[in-house]
Amino acid sequence: MKAKLCAAAALTMAVVMGTSSAAFAGTSRYFIDVNSDGYGWASDAVDYLVSKSIVSGVGDNKYAPELPIERGDFVLLLSNSFGFGEFSPYMFGFSDVPDDSYYHTAIINAKGAGVITDNYSFYPELPITRGTAMLMLYKTLDINGYVKDATTDLSMYSDADSIRDINSQIAIATLTKMGIVSGNGGKILYNDTMTRAEMAMVFYKAVSYAEANPVTKVSAASVKENTKPADTDSENAEETESTVVSGENTKRTIVIDGSEVSGIENTEIKAEESGQNAVEVTAKSGAKITKSTLHATGPRTSAVYAKGSGEVQITDSTLYNSGSDSAAVKGDDKSSVTISGGLAQASSKGSKIVRTSGSATIDGTKISVSDGSVAYAADNGNIKIENAEITAEKVNNGLFYAERVDDENSEAKITVRNTSIDGDRKTTLFYADKGDLKARLENCAVDKVAYLVNSRANAKNDKNTIEIDLINQELEADIICESNTRLIINLKEGSRLKASINEQNLADYVEVNVEEGSELEFTTNSYIDVLKFNDAIDIVENGYTIYYDKDNMKNDWLFEDDYQLAHGGLLSPE
Repeated sequence: MKAKLCAAAALTMAVVMGTSSAAFAGTSRYFIDVNSDGYGWASDAVDYLVSKSIVSGVGDNKYAPELPIERGDFVLLLSNSFGFGEFSPYMFGFSDVPDDSYYHTAIINAKGAGVITDNYSFYPELPITRGTAMLMLYKTLDINGYVKDATTDLSMYSDADSIRDINSQIAIATLTKMGIVSGNGGKILYNDTMTRAEMAMVFYKAVSYAEANPVTKVSAASVKENTKPADTDSENAEETESTVVSGENTKRTIVIDGSEVSGIENTEIKAEESGQNAVEVTAKSGAKITKSTLHATGPRTSAVYAKGSGEVQITDSTLYNSGSDSAAVKGDDKSSVTISGGLAQASSKGSKIVRTSGSATIDGTKISVSDGSVAYAADNGNIKIENAEITAEKVNNGLFYAERVDDENSEAKITVRNTSIDGDRKTTLFYADKGDLKARLENCAVDKVAYLVNSRANAKNDKNTIEIDLINQELEADIICESNTRLIINLKEGSRLKASINEQNLADYVEVNVEEGSELEFTTNSYIDVLKFNDAIDIVENGYTIYYDKDNMKNDWLFEDDYQLAHGGLLSPE
């Protein structure tokens, strides 16, 4: 018989006062199959949830602790325990979640809040895996302000290598640090299904943690009282109260203005309403944000906005974007943004870690992106990413994105240096929409990336120029351009590029310069207007034909002739 949950019940935080998350080894007051002979460790947790009408048995005084819990039921528990806010079923519905299903509202709201990232189908009746359950629980606690110090330390689990997704790494490691999960026999068992007994224990501990670590939502005035000058000695200063800066049910914005630099520590900063900026730092002002959590959960929101010449420094914090076209941090053309250490996630279409037309640096940050971007440079924006770890999936419009917005003669600059990038074999690194882009990729470890440049989606926009320097860089990634794109690729300081370049001959102009000691290897026939190299051994054409523009004066030295190349290929006029 299938066990169902009570949709009308809810865990009330006030009633869990005095509960303990210590080890359990007793006998259930309600069920004969939860006792000292089996699943006794879950007896108190099960009894607590039953007493609050959160779960029920399966008949005959049995709880069936060994049965898996289904995905829809787990989301309902999350909703009843912590809440997600209300979202439109028209925007966040699933084809396999009927309007009259008892978990319909919970699943819609979880999707809207960013706890669920599935699209089209959710499969609510499938058993939930331990990894998925922990990720959903972590996101729920995070958006409600209970996660203060995220981590990726999984050294306590012998099967940690099975957790490939960085979001899951953060979730499981942080929940372990919070004392909510502890694994099984030194293993996390990431792909195993979660049983009803395990579910009861996890929820018991999660609710107990939430009750013991309450989050207070405060007004703008209260937040200003909890900020302090940047020159305060943080080691000797009084500890700042844990707070939440939130736009819930209002368009309230915290404004930091004047010449003084304000410090914000251990604070939850959240932008929920469409178009909202939770914190604005005005011209000639600054903010130092430390060990805080920044959320942009609504569409077109930003957690922190550096206006005019405002300066923002974010250190050892967690940045989380789940709103479409949102940015954790946004900056104007004279602003300065620095993000150091910490964790950053962008998990919805058009979301960005940082969006600026000014300058921004991301240094030493662990980043995960799904369907969004790490950096968005508008107009003459100048963004540098250094010493970071980036994991990406479903990125089609570029991890690093440039766009002309207001300045018709703009040239954005994006530099990525000493950074690891792990893609999903569909990932695009650089994309420029309308405006010009000067990019630099230097000494980065790049794996499973499909495209160095893909401007295919830009076919109907204005012409633009993309110039990319590869410095001491090894890379296997194709280059796809449309008719509006002019592309210049420079291989320097021993760089190695293996690629198909403009295979369909659509680009307006392509120039590739191979410095001596660097190497260019072709994987298809390619169309390159101008190909410069000092030594033929630096070109590996693998039997393919490289077509050059016979009408370009830079190619006069080729005399419009065909040339047999060293590896069976041909250099031919086109």
